[in-house]
Amino acid sequence: PHAAAARAHARAPRGLAPRPRPLSRPGRRHLTTAKAGEDPYGVLGISPGADSEAINRAYKAKMATAAGDEEKKVIESAHTTIMMSSLSARLQGGASSVSKDIRYADRAPMFRWRPRKHVAEQKDVLINGGIWAFAIWWANKSTYSPWQPLMMGFGVLFIRMNLKLMPLMPRPATDDRTEIRKSDTARLGRAFGVVGGLFAVFAAVVATLPSVLMALRITVPLWLLGSLYEYSVGVAGLLGSMVGASFCR
Repeated sequence: PHAAAARAHARAPRGLAPRPRPLSRPGRRHLTTAKAGEDPYGVLGISPGADSEAINRAYKAKMATAAGDEEKKVIESAHTTIMMSSLSARLQGGASSVSKDIRYADRAPMFRWRPRKHVAEQKDVLINGGIWAFAIWWANKSTYSPWQPLMMGFGVLFIRMNLKLMPLMPRPATDDRTEIRKSDTARLGRAFGVVGGLFAVFAAVVATLPSVLMALRITVPLWLLGSLYEYSVGVAGLLGSMVGASFCR
C-alpha cells in the first residue's frame, strides 16, 4: 500500500498553486490601532464629542509633554484610533455622528496654508479690537505718514497671534535646539502668514475699490480720494489683521 501511495504521489501534477485563503468580509477588518479596552479619548484627555480642533490640540499638547517613546506610541495610537474610527463611520454611512473636519481629515486640503476658523476668547477679541481702534486713532492724529502707527498696531497683533498659536503649535519635548528653532519658525511663519495675508487682502480690496467704482460710473466716496485714500487702505489692512488675530489660526 505504501508503494502504491508513493507512485500515486509521484504521478500527481506538480506546481499547483496553493489554495487561496478566504477573503474576510467587508467591515470585519479593524481600522483602529488602540489596545483592547483602552479609551483613546481618555488618553488624550478629551470628551467623545470633541471636534477636530480640540482633538489635534490635545494630541499636540500630549506629544509635547510625553516623557518617552512608549508614552508617545500610546498617544499616537489613541489619535490614530479616533481618526480611523471616524473614517470607518463615514465609510459605513454613519458620518452624520462625527464632526465634518474629522470626517474628511484623510483628505488633503486644497490650500494647506489657508486661514482656518478659530475664535479667540471674548476678552482677547476685545483687546485686539482696542488695538485696532487705538492704532487708527493715532494714525488719524499723526502729522506724519499714517503708516507708522498702523504698522506698530500690526506688530502688536502679530505678537498676539503668535501667542494664540502657542497652544496649537507647541514646542517639541526635546533639548535639541534645531528642533525647537524649527518649531518656533513654523509658528512665527504661520502667525505672520495669517495676519499679514489678511492685511494684504483687505488692503487690496480697498485699494482697487476706486477703480471699480469709476469703471461702473459710481461716485467715489471722499474717504477714497486724496490723502484719505492711503489712510483708508491702511485702516482696512489693519482690520484684516485684527480679524485674523481674533477669528483665525
